[in-house]
Amino acid sequence: MKDWLVSIRVRVGLAVVAVVGLLWAWWLYPTANRYSILRCTISYLGSPDADRNPDGWRVYQVGMTSLILLMLGFLADRHRRCVRGAWSLSGVASVPLFAAMGLLLSSVWIPDSRSGDWFGMTSSQVHTRLAILAIPVMGLGLFLDTIGAFRDGMRFVALWPAHLFAAVVGVGFWQLAEWERMCRLDKSLKHWPGDGLHSTPLWEWILFVYLVGHILWMARRKGWSEPLQSSKFEGGSGA
Repeated sequence: MKDWLVSIRVRVGLAVVAVVGLLWAWWLYPTANRYSILRCTISYLGSPDADRNPDGWRVYQVGMTSLILLMLGFLADRHRRCVRGAWSLSGVASVPLFAAMGLLLSSVWIPDSRSGDWFGMTSSQVHTRLAILAIPVMGLGLFLDTIGAFRDGMRFVALWPAHLFAAVVGVGFWQLAEWERMCRLDKSLKHWPGDGLHSTPLWEWILFVYLVGHILWMARRKGWSEPLQSSKFEGGSGA
């Protein structure tokens, strides 16, 4: 029986729900609250607070959950196609990749809200900790995946999306670090959210959108040898 996340119909359905849900959540965001990718993080769309998205936060949860499930399906594709063994770099990479997606999914259902009580913390505090923890975990998974793909036979040039992703991440952290330096020198500047290219929400949007595309590329990329399939064929010819 096929994995339900592999079904084309299911994936198309998840993609439709994700796009419609996220766009609808954005449309429901009160005009008076002035949503902007330069000032507001992605999770503001999923916040029930009155100054954020009290009418559309549940819609956001449905849309973002659908998107994460879709990404999990692509990661499952990657695992099946390129893993040489449980202890190969490609196999080990699957652990932090799936773990990071689990953290992101958990953060979706713990809204970025100043209300709530989670062991003495607000929902926003727990949400933020989960989201921040997901960043290095995902980074580790992407790093191991890239090194594993190279060791499994992919040419260095063929891994250009991974190199570009690393460059974008580097530029983003440089811009944010530069803003921190500017804030220390000029006390009149506000730390949050950052101005222009120094905006933290802007870079969150850029990196998340790239991550979605990068995971799709990981699932579909070509250029490595596929020993699991070839060994199966060899076994069949020898029977």
